Amino acid sequence: MTRITVEVPFRTLVFLKKEGYYDSRYDAYVSIRPAGNEKALPTTYVLHGFATVKTYDETRRRDTKSRAYREIKLPPGEYLIEATLSVRNTQIGLHRSVSVRVPDFLASGIGFGTPRVMAVPPDYKKIFARWNEAQLADAESPPDAAVAGLEREPAVRFSLFLDHPSPVPVPCDVYYEVADLNEHQLLYGKRRVMLDGKTDDFVLSFSVDDWEPGVYRVNLRARAYSPDRDATSSVDVRVDVTRAMLGANFDTTLEILELIASKDELKPLRQAAEADRPAAWAKFWAARDPDPSTTENEALAQHLERVQYVSKEYSQFGAGWRSDRGRIYIKFGPPEQIDSAMDSRAQGQYEIWRYYTRNLNFVFYDMFGVGDYKLVEGEF
Repeated sequence: MTRITVEVPFRTLVFLKKEGYYDSRYDAYVSIRPAGNEKALPTTYVLHGFATVKTYDETRRRDTKSRAYREIKLPPGEYLIEATLSVRNTQIGLHRSVSVRVPDFLASGIGFGTPRVMAVPPDYKKIFARWNEAQLADAESPPDAAVAGLEREPAVRFSLFLDHPSPVPVPCDVYYEVADLNEHQLLYGKRRVMLDGKTDDFVLSFSVDDWEPGVYRVNLRARAYSPDRDATSSVDVRVDVTRAMLGANFDTTLEILELIASKDELKPLRQAAEADRPAAWAKFWAARDPDPSTTENEALAQHLERVQYVSKEYSQFGAGWRSDRGRIYIKFGPPEQIDSAMDSRAQGQYEIWRYYTRNLNFVFYDMFGVGDYKLVEGEF
């Protein structure tokens, strides 16, 4: 069975005042089809959800969500699940999608459920534990797998399943790895667990104080014995802010933000005391949020993706965001067209970035043909 759960933050809903309480109703239209097959006819379900509270203040709580779910049977395979949320009595409509892998247990005898990104309190210090022993009742499942504040740390919750019940506990080694987009390994470990086929639900948590903001891949592998069985899975975690970027690396953070913001916009953040920087950071990005009605700040997500991209692609000769191509990319995003041309007089090469909708062109020149491009035409 596959359980599909729709979670809606209260602040996204619209509550109507009734006699003695506040009430909100919504419908989620869930469409499921095999991944990579756009011609396949989807299967659609409707989930009806509601939220009822006694006071107005409860309707605006950021940490409270309404949930609706449905369990269905899906054969093994990869699926794309798309959901459209409609809040009743409003024009509010939201769309989300997620990919899900249903393991083929008959292939190896063991499988992972789809890993789930969680946000746990920063004082939780266990790296690996069974979920029912972790005492994380206040853990949250953040939207878009993004951990956006210093008051939470990322974690991954996952389950392991055996194809047949076992009368005795089954030994299993769980390997875990965290890598950035450059495939640099940040964390690696191994734990021996005993699978009982009933409560094989685990949580893996991370301390990200020293990480850079961006997307990280969590890779999981399970090897069970007697008989030998093997399974793998992975999930991406996005970290929006860390203590290092607002502490030891604060000057770097400001230098990158100067590519997209004016001195006046950055003044409150620059002048904030270290203890006040998280609040100033949140206020800075809240002012740039293109759609405050959604839980995700699209401007922040876009900025972090661009910074991480240039760090991966343009760091051959120093920090990628300090390179000419990196600075242009962070400010304007990916060019709509890239042209290349050889320098007939020397061994160098030109690269032209064209932004047609902005009426902008930037010309870079690599004098020695080694990838060290410098901006030679275009105002930044």
